[in-house]
Amino acid sequence: MTETAKMLKRVGYRRRAALFGRSFYRAFLVLAGLYAAVLLFSRLSGKIPDRFEPLTLLVIPAGAILWGCLALRRPTDPELARLVDQSTDTKDLYLTAALLSQSPGDYGPLVTRDAEQRATKIKPDVVVPFHWHRRLAHVVLALVVLFVATRAFPQFDPFGDVQMAQAEEKREQDLEKGRKATKLRTAQLKKKSDGMSEESDEVAKAVEKLKNDFKKTKRGDRKGNSKMLGQQQKMLGEKWRKLNNEKLKELFSKSSNSNQQFGGMSKAKMMKWSRELQDGSTESLQKEIDAIKSELQKLAKTTDPVKKAELREKIKQRLRDLEELASNKLDSKPLAAAVKRALKELEASKRDGLSTKALEALTESMALVKMELKEVAQSAKDLQELEKALAAIQAAKKLNGEGELDGEGMEDLESLEDYQEYYEQLMAQMGEGEGQGTGGEGFGEGGEVDENDELKSKFVNEKSKAEIRPGKVLLTLKDKGLSDRGDAKQEYRDSIRKVKQGVSEAIVKEQVPPGYLEGIKSYFDTLEENEQ
Repeated sequence: MTETAKMLKRVGYRRRAALFGRSFYRAFLVLAGLYAAVLLFSRLSGKIPDRFEPLTLLVIPAGAILWGCLALRRPTDPELARLVDQSTDTKDLYLTAALLSQSPGDYGPLVTRDAEQRATKIKPDVVVPFHWHRRLAHVVLALVVLFVATRAFPQFDPFGDVQMAQAEEKREQDLEKGRKATKLRTAQLKKKSDGMSEESDEVAKAVEKLKNDFKKTKRGDRKGNSKMLGQQQKMLGEKWRKLNNEKLKELFSKSSNSNQQFGGMSKAKMMKWSRELQDGSTESLQKEIDAIKSELQKLAKTTDPVKKAELREKIKQRLRDLEELASNKLDSKPLAAAVKRALKELEASKRDGLSTKALEALTESMALVKMELKEVAQSAKDLQELEKALAAIQAAKKLNGEGELDGEGMEDLESLEDYQEYYEQLMAQMGEGEGQGTGGEGFGEGGEVDENDELKSKFVNEKSKAEIRPGKVLLTLKDKGLSDRGDAKQEYRDSIRKVKQGVSEAIVKEQVPPGYLEGIKSYFDTLEENEQ
C-alpha cells in the first residue's frame, strides 16, 4: 500500500467518526425535544399514562446511537482527497492523484511522486479535527434538565384520566397477584393430594392399627389391654384435636342446621350441603361449581350487555352462598380466600381492558374452590372416623374393666361401628345376668292401693296469719360451734357442683376428645356417691 493510500485510510477513519458524532448529536437533540414535549403534555393534561421514570431517559441516547449507525456512510477516496487538499493547501494534488485511475495521462507519474513525498507529512487530526467538547456539554445538560423534570415536575389531572388510569392499574395488579396466589395454593393441594391426602392416609393407617390391636387383646389381661387402649386413645386423641375446630364440630351438630337462616342462602340448600359434608361428600357443591363454570362460559360468549349483567348477578349470588358456607359454617380460611378472590375477579370482568384476564382468573379460582371443598370434606370424614375410633376404645375399656375383653371372635368385624356394637352387646349381656341374681333389681306387683275418701278425719284446713313476705328478713342469729350434718352435706354438694361446672367449661375450651368424656363424668359421679 502506498503512503498516499495509508494516509487517506487514516483520514477516512476520522471522517467516519466525525460523521457518526454529528448524526448522533443531531438525533439526540431531536429526541430530547420530543421527550420533553411528551413529558410536559402528559404531566399537564394527564391524557398519556405517566411512564416517565428516570431510566426512560436512556431511550434518548440509545435512539441517537441507532440513528447515527443507520445514517453512517463510508466516504469515497475523492472526498477524502478533497478534504486533504483543503486543509493542507496542496492545490488539488491528492484529488488529482485519486482521479488518475479515471483519467490517466502523461503527467500521472509526476503527480503520484509529489503526492507520495508529502503524504508522510500530513496529519489526519489536522485534516479532520474533532470538536466534541461543546456538543458533549449540550448532551449532558439536556439529560440533567430532563432528569430534574421527571422527578420534580408535578402531575396535573384536569380531566380525571390519571385517577382512572391508576385505579385500572391497581385492579390489574390485584388481579395478577390473585392469580399467583391461586396457582401457588393449587400447586400445594396437588402435591398434598394423590387420591388420598396425607392426613387421610395417616388416619386410615391409625384406624387399621387400632382394629388389629383390638384383635390382639386377651381375656383377663386387664393391665396389658389397658396399656394398649390408653396408648391408642392418646394417639388418636391428638389427631382428633389437630383436625377439630369449633366450626367443624358445628357441622356434625344436628341442632345447628335446624332453625338457622344464612343470609340470602336458603335453609334447604345449607342443610343439604352440610349433610353431604358430614358424609365426606361434595356432590351438590361440585354441581354448584360446575353450574358457575357453565355460566362463566356463557358470560364470555355473550355480547348483549343486559344478559351479561344478569349472568354476573347469578354468578355473584352463587359465589356469595359459597362464601357464607366457607366463612360462617366451616370457618375454612383457604376456601373463603379462594371464593373472595373469585368475587373480585368477577367484579374486574366488567372492565373492558381486564374482562378476558379476569374471566381466565375466575375459572382458575373456581378450580381451586373445587379442590378446597374436597379438602374440607376429607377433613370432616377423617374427624368423624376418629370420633368413632375413640368411642370404640371407650366401649373396649369398659369391657376390659370387667376382664371380658378378648380378641377372639372378632375376625368377622370390619368397621369401627361393628367393634363398638359388639362391645356394647357384651356389656348389656353382662348387665342382664347380674340383674337376675340376689341383690339385683326386682319387680313389684304394681296395682292401686285401696282408699276410702268418705272416712272422717281430724284434719282442719287453716291458714297462718303471720306477716311474712318474700324478701323480708325477720331475724338473723349467729352462733359458734359445730354445724349440723345437713349443712356440711349441702356445702359439699355445692362445691362438687361448682367443680363439675368448671370441668364442663374446660372440656369445651380445651376440645377434649369424646373418648375421654365418659371417664371424666364417671369420676365426678363417684365423688357424689362418696358423700354418704
